[in-house]
Amino acid sequence: MAGRTIKGRVADRLTDEGLPLVRVIIKGTTQGVETELDGTFSLPNVPQGPVTLLFSSQDYGEREVKVGANQRELTVQLDNVFSEEMVVVGRASEVARKNLANSVASVNAEDLNRAPAQTVDGALQGKVAGANIQSNSGAPGGGMQMRLRGVSTINGSTQPLYVIDGVLVSDVAIASGIYTVTDSVTGSNPSPTQDNQVNRIADINPNDIESIEVLKGASAAAIYGSKAANGVVIINTKRGREGAPKVDITQRLGFYSLANKLGTRRFETVEEVIDTFGEDAAQYYVPGRTYDQESALAGRRDLSSETLASISGAAGTLKYFASAMVKNDEGIIANTGYEKQSFRLNLGQTLGEAVELNVSTNLLHTLGQRGLTNNDNQTITYYMTMPYAPEFLNLQADSSGVFPTNPFLGNGANPLQTAALVKNDEDVWRFIGAGDATIHLLKTEENHLRILANAGVDRFQQENQVVFPPELNFEPVDDTFPGTSLFGTSQVRNINTGLNLVHTYRPASKSLVSTTSGGVQLEERSVNSVYVISENLNAGQPNVDSGTVVSVRQDRQLIRDRGYYVQEEMLLLDERLTLVGAIRGEQSSANGNENALYFYPKLATAYRIPSFHPKVNEFKVRVAYGETGNQPRYGMKFNSLPTINNIEGNPGLLGSGIAGDPTIKPERQREIEAGIDGLFFGGDVVAELTFYQRTISDLILQRTLPPSTGFTTQIFNGGSLRNRGIEAMVQVTPIRGAFEWTSSATFALNRSMVTDLPVPAFLTGGFGTGLGAFRIEQGASATQIVGNVRDADGNLSVKKLGDTEPDFIMGFSNSLKYQDFTLSFLFHWQQGSDIINLTRFLYDAAGTSEDFETGGRQRLTDRRANAGVYIEDASFVKLREVTLTYNLPKKWVSAIPKVQNARLSLSGRNLLTFTSYSGLDPEVSNFGNQAIARNIDVAPFPPSRSFWTSLDVGF
Repeated sequence: MAGRTIKGRVADRLTDEGLPLVRVIIKGTTQGVETELDGTFSLPNVPQGPVTLLFSSQDYGEREVKVGANQRELTVQLDNVFSEEMVVVGRASEVARKNLANSVASVNAEDLNRAPAQTVDGALQGKVAGANIQSNSGAPGGGMQMRLRGVSTINGSTQPLYVIDGVLVSDVAIASGIYTVTDSVTGSNPSPTQDNQVNRIADINPNDIESIEVLKGASAAAIYGSKAANGVVIINTKRGREGAPKVDITQRLGFYSLANKLGTRRFETVEEVIDTFGEDAAQYYVPGRTYDQESALAGRRDLSSETLASISGAAGTLKYFASAMVKNDEGIIANTGYEKQSFRLNLGQTLGEAVELNVSTNLLHTLGQRGLTNNDNQTITYYMTMPYAPEFLNLQADSSGVFPTNPFLGNGANPLQTAALVKNDEDVWRFIGAGDATIHLLKTEENHLRILANAGVDRFQQENQVVFPPELNFEPVDDTFPGTSLFGTSQVRNINTGLNLVHTYRPASKSLVSTTSGGVQLEERSVNSVYVISENLNAGQPNVDSGTVVSVRQDRQLIRDRGYYVQEEMLLLDERLTLVGAIRGEQSSANGNENALYFYPKLATAYRIPSFHPKVNEFKVRVAYGETGNQPRYGMKFNSLPTINNIEGNPGLLGSGIAGDPTIKPERQREIEAGIDGLFFGGDVVAELTFYQRTISDLILQRTLPPSTGFTTQIFNGGSLRNRGIEAMVQVTPIRGAFEWTSSATFALNRSMVTDLPVPAFLTGGFGTGLGAFRIEQGASATQIVGNVRDADGNLSVKKLGDTEPDFIMGFSNSLKYQDFTLSFLFHWQQGSDIINLTRFLYDAAGTSEDFETGGRQRLTDRRANAGVYIEDASFVKLREVTLTYNLPKKWVSAIPKVQNARLSLSGRNLLTFTSYSGLDPEVSNFGNQAIARNIDVAPFPPSRSFWTSLDVGF
């Protein structure tokens, strides 16, 4: 008997507007169609008898509809993702967003990948209220900091917890070892974060991501316990969907270009040259002859490319998604760039009605060529030497490729030679695998009992190769040995497993929906880094065995955690009232007592008020409380005994002077938040508003000990700080129809204060109060910058001169659609925040700043009385993204066999920056992922803007 044809229409439940491109599939088969522009569809050859149709859309989720044996027409209404999107609220449970009792920010695949970004965290900039995402520098391959709801620690870990398909992945930033040559760790700033590291979340392919959920508050993140003080970022990758195989291929071509220059002083006469550099400088000056040194260093615009391919679908009960990416970003400086290859396979299998299995695998390879930037104590990095490369000096290589020595530096460092010859490569191979199984023990109309088991591994090897060949002008001036080669290898492994039991009760009366869950988790994190440093190299030999002076360093860490939890979620009063309660207990080998059990509770409630006006579709009030922690760093409970000491030719152990604390415990964060959410005018207006206060106690601090103890300081728990803030989001669709305009804005502000400090106020980071430093003191902002100020009587005092915390941060995005054209753009506004601009100080000290005669000379004088001269406002407005897309006409596309759709795009990232900041980029933070010492500008990698052309084809 011939099959029937089912016709119908798919519409938005609130507006009754037809929804295009919704997939309509006969469940259990690959047979299906997509709805037309008006939401109608016609599905032929439907088998006789009752069938189930599966409707799926990125913006409207999925819905199953049963169709009777004789039914040939139907109308289906779908709810917008805002209200029906499922959001994670526990280790093994989720709830519809309309019932959510916490503030959870979500970013979908379309918003994330609208304009190509090098890294996932870079793609999130300006899109999440309450997230301050900052680039450490402009180096290829990223290096970002994400701070959620203000500063949460002083000496603890600063990164949020990243969870990808259930795997607690590593975001560790491992130093390259450049500091062994630059000596940046000597002096007042010993942290190797100055090495301009990449945090490893950069490895992830943004195009594989289906959605990202950002748990900003403790009430949402408490279920992750002592690793969630800095927030949790849950990343869900794409999965296969029922239907015929769908193939998507994307080809992108583009380039990066220097976004900003510092400029340099114009020397008008030979007398000015002699006054600045001495008598010998006159021989290099030729009136009217100038060289653009910044363009020579960072003016590359080589072709970059990105190729993406994916296939998804279902074969019987097996769902699959596979993808591949090959990416090559060429840096703006010679020998810099970023390469990435990613291969993913996600599978989902059902075994009868009782068992569901999912497997996620991702193999990644990245190569970051980072160049030589940031602070150093040898004056060899690019922008440390650029102040001594005046515009009249020819630093280009001669016809034989030999670079001249810089006569204005004692070590002869030539930044163009350094860029051409120094190698600083970071090579990473990584595997992330996850598996989960759901076993349905009992499934009736009222009761659903299931076991959820999961396991995951994140394993990567990072290799760093650093080569300073002996022919460099500053070799061997820097360390008496010509040439340095370094090889570093780091083995990192994260393993986590979990077993959960979940019961859902839905009585026939529909008076409530109750979900009870409990479980146990085992987690392990290990890092093993080995560095081999070889000096006095044979010419042309980069291997570490070609030097005569060899040293070795190793760092090993191993932490094991155990966690246990129970959680209860209830929906009452016709699913208008939400109640959530949970408690997690956790043990960790990082704590002083690894068997001590620390508890992290959470309570949350929300109530959806019945509509009190025709224009108000949803209105919800919510309040939540939660606690999280921040584990001590590895080894804080021990007395450090470095093993690299030599005592009369014999190996020996000497104390570091820092005493550990055998009773050290996690920092404790307590947070309460309240907010309102609304859906108005049939979905044309969506709004969220959240207020929060978070208190962090048991801070990890250091206190001074009597010298008689054999130690100078000891690590201990004590003191507290507080953050208060506001977050808001509003999305408006003022125009619908043939022309559609959607606009959204995010807003966030945060204020921090140290409320209790059991030790005297202390400095943490910076170059001392003469240039600006960070001071922790009771009653003051945790992120304040202080410096020397001399009054009219000549008395010197240390005063607050700035603060790295912005006054507020806003994101403003728009999407304008007309027929087959779409224009989207995102502006990112940061108001306030201050930067210690030491790059400007370097140029002033060299006498080569662009405004030296009108401003720089005076700044050098004024600095003696006021360190605030080099502290500047970091306010900016950036055009983060802009993309213009054109969906090629179907009559063109259909001429190519199997092609369903094609789209052409032009896009750019960081195209415009509006700021009064005099440096290269107001987002700079040379000292990497640190809790307090951010916003220091010391010879960074210059920023770039990117331009892309993309062709997307679907089969």
